[in-house]
Amino acid sequence: MKLKGLGDKTYNMLFHTHTVAGIVISFALFVIFFAGAFSLFRHEITQWENPEARQAINSDYDYDKALAKLDSVYTIDWHDNASLIFPDEKNPLFTVYAYQKTDDNSFHRISAYIAPDTYRVQDLSHPHTTVGDTIYYLHYFGQIPVVGLYLSGLVSLFFFFAIVNGLLIHWRNLFTKFFAFFTEGKWRNIWTNAHTVLGVLGLPFQLIYAITGAFFGLLTLILIPTVFLLYNGDVSKVYNKVSPEDSIVVDENAPESQNLSIRELAKHVKEAYPNHQIRYADMRNYGKEDAVITFHFDDFGGLMSNGKFVMYMRDGKLLPEYSVLPNEKSYSQAIISVLGKLHFGDFGGMTMKVIYFVLSLITCFMIISGVMIWRTARDNKRYSYKQRLFHHRVTLVYLAICLSMFPAFAVIFLANKLVPIEMADRVGLVNTVFFLSWLVLIVVGLFWKSYSKLNRNYLVIGGVLAMLVPVANGIVTGDWMWSTWRTIPYVAYVDLFWLIVGFLTLYISLKVLMVKNASDKPIH
Repeated sequence: MKLKGLGDKTYNMLFHTHTVAGIVISFALFVIFFAGAFSLFRHEITQWENPEARQAINSDYDYDKALAKLDSVYTIDWHDNASLIFPDEKNPLFTVYAYQKTDDNSFHRISAYIAPDTYRVQDLSHPHTTVGDTIYYLHYFGQIPVVGLYLSGLVSLFFFFAIVNGLLIHWRNLFTKFFAFFTEGKWRNIWTNAHTVLGVLGLPFQLIYAITGAFFGLLTLILIPTVFLLYNGDVSKVYNKVSPEDSIVVDENAPESQNLSIRELAKHVKEAYPNHQIRYADMRNYGKEDAVITFHFDDFGGLMSNGKFVMYMRDGKLLPEYSVLPNEKSYSQAIISVLGKLHFGDFGGMTMKVIYFVLSLITCFMIISGVMIWRTARDNKRYSYKQRLFHHRVTLVYLAICLSMFPAFAVIFLANKLVPIEMADRVGLVNTVFFLSWLVLIVVGLFWKSYSKLNRNYLVIGGVLAMLVPVANGIVTGDWMWSTWRTIPYVAYVDLFWLIVGFLTLYISLKVLMVKNASDKPIH
C-alpha cells in the first residue's frame, strides 16, 4: 500500500532511488557500521592490546616531572600547543602530543606516553600496538589517503537519502509489517520483512549515524563556503567560535615562571565538578609567565555535560570568558558537543555503548537483508540468464566483503598477540596480516557459490579464531581470564567477549545454518 497522495510515478521513483542508493553503498556502509561497532570500545581494549598498559594508576603521579623527562628526550617547543591525555582505569599511561624542535629549526609532531612507575618515555610515532586505532580508522576509511574521510561522509549522506526514501515507501504499512514478521514462505518475503523490522528497530540510531557521519565526514567541505562568505577566508575565526581559547595570545619570549603544578591546577576542576573526569588538557607556552592550560572534562552522562576550564598556569586564575560550563554552551559549541556525543556514544555510560554496539550489528544485518532482497527480486524469468548470473556474482562479492570482516577482525586480535612486541615495525606487520587475511577470505569466499555455505563457513572460521583469542592472550602474556577479572577487568572483558562470540557463532553455524537456503538454487 502506497503513502496516501503519493502517485505511481513518485512512488516508483522513490522505490528505485532507495534500491539503487542502497545497493551502491551497501558494502561500504557495512564496513562503516561493523568497524564502528568495535571502535566504540577502542579505549576499553587498550590494556588488552598493550601489555605495558596493564598497570595500576599512580595516584601520586607527577605530571610536571613526566613533562621534564619528555623534554630531556625530545627538545619540545612548549610555545606551541601540547595536548595531555590523563591516566584512567582504561589506560593508566600518561600520553602527550607536542611539537619537537629539530636541528634545522623546523618542528616535528611527536606523541609519547610516560610510564606511571618509572617515568620511562615510549615514542608513539612507532607504537607497539594498533588494533583499536586500525579498526577506528577503518570505520571512516582512514586508510585511504586524502579522500577516505570524504568517502565515508558521502556514504553517510546517501544512507540518509535511503532512510528517508524507505520511510516514504513503507510509511502506511510500516507497523503492520513490523508486527507481522514471519520466517516462513518465500525468501523474498522473509528478507523484506527482516529488512523492514530491523529498519524500524534501528531507525533513530540509523538517522543519528547518517546525519552525524555525513557531518563529520564532510565537515571540511561544509566549512569552505562558510569561511569565504562569512569570514572572508579567515579559518581562525571559524575555529574560535568553537574554541575561543585559541584566540588567547601568548608571548614566546615571555619570561620563565615557576607556575603551579598541573596536579594543583587540576584540583580546581575536581573541586568544582567532583563527579566529572578530566579527559585531556591543552597547554600553550608551558613554563612561561603567560602559560595557559585548558582542562576538558566530562561525566559521560548527558549530551551537554562536558565542559572546559581555561586558566593561567601561574596562579590558577580562571578565564570565564573562554571557559565553557556543562549545560551552558553557545549554539555552535552545543552543536559540536551533541553531534560528537551522539556519534561516539560518549553518554549514558557503558550501557549506552553496548546498546550502540547491538544496534550497529542490527544495522549490519539490515544491510545484508537489503542486498538479499535486491538479489531475490531479480531471480525470475523476467531477467535473462546473463543478467541473473551478474546479479548472483554481485551479491556473492558483496557478501564476501561484508561477512569476511568477522573472521578478519579475529585475525587482527590474534596477530596482536602472536607478532612479538619487540619486533621492528610491528604495527605495520599486524596491519598487513589483517588486510591480507581479509583479502584472502574474500577471494576464498568467491569460490563458495552457495550463499548459505559462504555464510556458514565464515561463521565457522570466525568462531574458531574468536575462541583462540583469549587462549593466545593467556599463553603470550600469562594473563588468563580467571586471574585478570579482579585486577585488570578490561583485559578479562575482551577475552570473555571473544569466547562468548566464538561459542555463539559456532553454535549458530553448526545447528542453524546447516539447513540449505532456498535462495541458493542454481541459476538456469
